[in-house]
Amino acid sequence: MDEQLLAMIVGLTSEVTVLRARLDAAERLLAVSGTLPAGAVDAFEPDAEAAAQREGLRKATLDKVFRPLREAAEAELTAMNAPAEETLP
Repeated sequence: MDEQLLAMIVGLTSEVTVLRARLDAAERLLAVSGTLPAGAVDAFEPDAEAAAQREGLRKATLDKVFRPLREAAEAELTAMNAPAEETLP
């Protein structure tokens, strides 16, 4: 279990680090160009399409972060069910 938790933490940390770097770069470039007024990101309200895309990204991220635990649970279930399946005629 410790290995799965460590893998989750490392994966999540990696994603957050990349995201922060990209967001910082985008905000700096937009501010320098005068394209993005101060507070625009915080005030942004996504439309239905953007909200749906965000939800898809959220689900993909959660799948990635929790994959080690899911795989471990699936392996454990398979191992628990293997003896019962072998004894069936």
